Amino acid sequence: MRFSLNFLKEIVGLKASAEEIARRLTTAGLEVEKIEKASSDRIFHVEVTTNRFDWLSVVGVAQEAAAVFNKKIKLEYPRLEQFSQIKERKIFIEEKKDCSFYLAKQLENIKVKDSPLRLRSLLLNSGLTSVNNVVDVTNYCMLKWGNPLHAFDSDKIEGDIYIRRAKRGEGFIGIDGKKRDLTKENLVIADKKKVIALAGVMGAKNSEVTSETKNIFLEAALFSPITVRRSRRQAGLDTESSYRFERSSPPYFI
Repeated sequence: MRFSLNFLKEIVGLKASAEEIARRLTTAGLEVEKIEKASSDRIFHVEVTTNRFDWLSVVGVAQEAAAVFNKKIKLEYPRLEQFSQIKERKIFIEEKKDCSFYLAKQLENIKVKDSPLRLRSLLLNSGLTSVNNVVDVTNYCMLKWGNPLHAFDSDKIEGDIYIRRAKRGEGFIGIDGKKRDLTKENLVIADKKKVIALAGVMGAKNSEVTSETKNIFLEAALFSPITVRRSRRQAGLDTESSYRFERSSPPYFI
């Protein structure tokens, strides 16, 4: 895993050198393998142990850094004052053991465009490529909080949402443009006609956000680590999202 030092400093005020920060984090158990220079930023490459899924977020790393440097973190936790149920479609979780929680929000009249330079830089220095402002914000939230989000083009979704196992003969073309045959090993997000995502792993090409997108269906969920691991192995995929879900995404950040 890698993270941006500038991103970390947004949450905890650190005046120590990058080398000293790396030394103390390593002493605390978060091994920093190397530090890479990137203009006015420093990129930390770290080895995260399987039992510390909280370190898969900048917030989690910031909490560790705050402890070893005796600092306070500067963080406001988001609070949703009011949540209204989506009227456009219903959500059916067919396998509770595979998906214990699924929340969605409809966002309308969105303008898809390039992200600001600061956001693009943070993503690049964290190992991700900038796509557009909508996708970039979901990736920013994943990096910061550790919880992967996924944005669908709502107008490309037909009918209700189903979280279920793939059916025999179903296929999937991911946002990477590659086609994969699915089996019952795969947990999918589907509408009434098609698979729109490999749950916890990758979205489908048929519902991706593009420059033409006007309305967003935003997903937040908790998927079984074992189910995600088996599913992504069957599909031959390894993504930032699956990496986190396989290690238990922290529910208290949702």
